[in-house]
Amino acid sequence: MLLFTLSLFGLFSFQVSAQSSNLKLDSLKANFAPGERYFLLGKRDPFIPLVSPVKKDSKRVSRKRSPLKKKRSNRFVAPTKMPLIPIKVFEKVKVEHPKMADQLNDFASIFNDELALRKLSKKEYKKKVSSYRSLLSEVLGMREDMFKLTELQTGFDKMKFVGTLRKEGITVALVQTEGQMGHTVKVGTLIGPNLGIVKTVDEKKIVILERYRNYLGEILSRPRNIEFEKNPLHG
Repeated sequence: MLLFTLSLFGLFSFQVSAQSSNLKLDSLKANFAPGERYFLLGKRDPFIPLVSPVKKDSKRVSRKRSPLKKKRSNRFVAPTKMPLIPIKVFEKVKVEHPKMADQLNDFASIFNDELALRKLSKKEYKKKVSSYRSLLSEVLGMREDMFKLTELQTGFDKMKFVGTLRKEGITVALVQTEGQMGHTVKVGTLIGPNLGIVKTVDEKKIVILERYRNYLGEILSRPRNIEFEKNPLHG
């Protein structure tokens, strides 16, 4: 009996408490904004999420790309209009003007070192090219003093191969230059403006080999031919 009485009393107290809380909440709803009601009751607002959303940083950090620095162009450009020295002239220079030959070799070494040339300023590079070009032109102009030039040191377009003859068992070519001047040419003769050497002679053509030294110190070879020209008056 006693237990039953206590149970009824507890149930009655719970209902009174619940009714009291509801009345209190109704009173708060009538007088306070939604966000303040549960704060006054000491309860968590059920409309506020348990986990607060991650706030995104509204400020965007603008990463400005630093302007690209213009790289200094170090592209190597080979010099132009550098005279070719006939190998015969260069060989004479080595014997008669050794200091000048050393200068030619020194310049060739410089222009073979591309990495060193890239380190030069544009002004320095132009000065090197100009100095070397002047030296090459000077050496080229010395061939007239070094060699006794003849009418055969003319352009190939001004020569005519008009025939051959046998002399002491050797085939000799007959070459005509301007002014109807006739010359005999055999293997070993210096011919042409660049002091080419006759390599072979036969009834059809004269084969000449021209050899040069370029500004890099390289030896270049170029074969040249003078074809036989049949005289139209003699068929």
